[in-house]
Amino acid sequence: MVYLCILFPLFHIVFPQAQQWEAAVYPAYFGLVVLILILSRHATWNQLGLHTKLWKQNLLVGGLSGILMVAIVPLLDFFIGVSGLGQAELFSGADQRLSEVSEESSSFIVFIIPAIFLTLTEQVFLTGYVFQALIRKIKPVLAIYLGGLIFTLVHFDLQLGMFLLGLISAFFYCFNGSLLAPLIFQIACHTAGWLLVHHYPRVFTLLGFLF
Repeated sequence: MVYLCILFPLFHIVFPQAQQWEAAVYPAYFGLVVLILILSRHATWNQLGLHTKLWKQNLLVGGLSGILMVAIVPLLDFFIGVSGLGQAELFSGADQRLSEVSEESSSFIVFIIPAIFLTLTEQVFLTGYVFQALIRKIKPVLAIYLGGLIFTLVHFDLQLGMFLLGLISAFFYCFNGSLLAPLIFQIACHTAGWLLVHHYPRVFTLLGFLF
């Protein structure tokens, strides 16, 4: 609540031209809160979901769902091509989006390293800490829904895709008790998003309602 009601609005008031910092502000804040929890012994890594219990099950769930998320991007592009949809007016000019992307930002390595840090801080704080507190007090179904809603609201970006990401992460954590599956799934989602922006602009256009 401190982040939602004070820190984030204050940051935008004091630094109105610093939107480029926004992607680094909230993961740094989440990481700081988690570090304080660990150092003050209010929580342990194990309690937050970073443990090896049922790791094979979580690896399988996260891996299969992640592979599906990544694979669906080229499959949809293939479908657009063979079905003739690529000739529709909806996709006209989609390829021009690629020319607007700088060479530096098109590097997957440059993209994935901060994405992994972002994923780790978000999942540990939002799923391992906030969602775990919710599920202790309310029914699992409602907690999962609220977990997805909170995941969306803390980004100040009301996107259906963000809500679904938070919803699925909460679902995985609720039934597996580990952050391994949510971590793998979110990294796969970031990878799929990178592919959409840099290699599959037609699919980006098709799935625009998610963003």
